[in-house]
Amino acid sequence: MSLVFNLDVVVEDENPEVTLAQILNVPDFVEKYLDIDTKLCLRATCTIIREIINKKQLYIDCLNYKCNGKIIEISTNRGFNVSYEIIKKGLIVKYWNKEKVINTNNDEENVERIQRDLMSILCSEKLRIDTFGIEDNVTTEYHHEPHIGMIVLKNTLNQVPNKLKIKSLEYFVEELDEVLLETLKTIDPENLEFLKLRVTPFMYNCTPIWRDVYNLEQWKRLKTIDVRFPQLKVPHITRFFTHVENVHLKTDYFNGFIDCGPVHHFVMELIDKLLENSTLKQLKIRVDEAMSDTDFEDINESLQQYNTSNVPYP
Repeated sequence: MSLVFNLDVVVEDENPEVTLAQILNVPDFVEKYLDIDTKLCLRATCTIIREIINKKQLYIDCLNYKCNGKIIEISTNRGFNVSYEIIKKGLIVKYWNKEKVINTNNDEENVERIQRDLMSILCSEKLRIDTFGIEDNVTTEYHHEPHIGMIVLKNTLNQVPNKLKIKSLEYFVEELDEVLLETLKTIDPENLEFLKLRVTPFMYNCTPIWRDVYNLEQWKRLKTIDVRFPQLKVPHITRFFTHVENVHLKTDYFNGFIDCGPVHHFVMELIDKLLENSTLKQLKIRVDEAMSDTDFEDINESLQQYNTSNVPYP
């Protein structure tokens, strides 16, 4: 005798709850599908999400930081752009086609607000930047006011928890100060290969800090240096600019290189130094102001002994 039971089996659909944290932890999801805008927005949601985003790979081929008086702009060449304008008792923030006015009590609050946004990019543990461009272009209108943009940058770099993985640094300013030092110190010397430095001092009032820069490990490991600075001297060139593979130097006046003595002495001193460096591939010095005929003849005569082809120099 068999017993047959007719049982109605009811299976309820279950909708398991999926959290944002679980989605972000899917392998390669953040790296492949989220742009920098989305990542920065997600970081602001809560501590858990911020910690997840910080541990994910963040690659930026070009990060630009530009400031002009009370206007600061942070952008990439992939479309991300946010600007800040400091006004009386406030801060105007422009992002894409949106504009927001934030009421503040003083410049310290403005600086802290911009620092938080910049830190949200630079604090990522796995940040990789091909080119980091920094530009401080102070117009006459803001010349006598504090360089708030550079204050923001310096304060932010002092708080970055990890060495920045940056391959190329482009630094365009009107005055060399400790901000350049702090910037270089924050970069991992194992990654930095190229430095492009432009200094155009306002009214030629500039206090160089070359000796401090020369002692940095980041400077010593550079492969290419491209510098425009009106006050470079021969001893600095021969001592600190001939250890890399490629050097491009530019100055306004030829006499800016020469402290005293005949020009050809400088040329011979430089050549002797170059011959000591087996890794140096190229060194170029460009001078905007034309040199005298006498100086040119002296240099040409000094170089002829190295002209193995016996072809006259142009």
